[in-house]
Amino acid sequence: MSALLTVDGLRLTTGPSTLVDDVSFHIGPGERVGLIGASGSGKSLTASAIMGLLPEEITASGSVRLDGRQLLGAPERQLSRLRGKDIAMVFQEPMTALNPAMRVGRQVAEAMRLHRRIDRGAALAAAVELLDRVRLPEPERIARAYPHQLSGGQRQRVVLAIALANDPALLICDEPTTALDVTVQARILDLILAGVGEQGGALLFITHDLAVVASVCERVLVLEQGRIVESGPVRQVLGAPRHEYTKRLLAASTLEAS
Repeated sequence: MSALLTVDGLRLTTGPSTLVDDVSFHIGPGERVGLIGASGSGKSLTASAIMGLLPEEITASGSVRLDGRQLLGAPERQLSRLRGKDIAMVFQEPMTALNPAMRVGRQVAEAMRLHRRIDRGAALAAAVELLDRVRLPEPERIARAYPHQLSGGQRQRVVLAIALANDPALLICDEPTTALDVTVQARILDLILAGVGEQGGALLFITHDLAVVASVCERVLVLEQGRIVESGPVRQVLGAPRHEYTKRLLAASTLEAS
């Protein structure tokens, strides 16, 4: 099976500092891969590099290919055609991803209209269906609401609806449930799995929560200070870790849970 996403020798620097160093991995079509590590280990920067959303002060080298197409260093015009269509991302804080001055339904509709030939009325109707798909109550009412009128869990479902609007081949989730309570977190995770599962999409799930990785992913990559130090099937890595850093992560996770 050929890889959908191939990251090869990714290196991110700012001035004299190396933030991510020689990161290489691949994700196959329909595969669910976790990227774990402590805060500051480079997880979100790796995701930003894949999406072409790095801050200007960070320099990237190496290779990032999506279905054979080079993303690293590609012109913004090319990347904007791929973002939201072939590759989409769910961020940790939905309020930064949503336009506070635009009704929710219109934001979901615009995500479709950017990549499809569809008129405004049809897009709004499809947006309501998407809001229903992510199990938002009274989707017609939610579509007319502004982001500040929704709860945190509801806003995250809207962001997920936008990310799934064009059935992307790869969905990247960057700590999408960290700010949510346990019950809402479980529902969002179910929706993410259902969303990628229905279309056979692949998933890169970034988190520091090992229990979440165990429930969502098939394979896991462990990032320490910008380098991958261990990788393999979730059961193997979390059940019998080889690297000392992975063992420390597991020990810390056990202490948090107790």
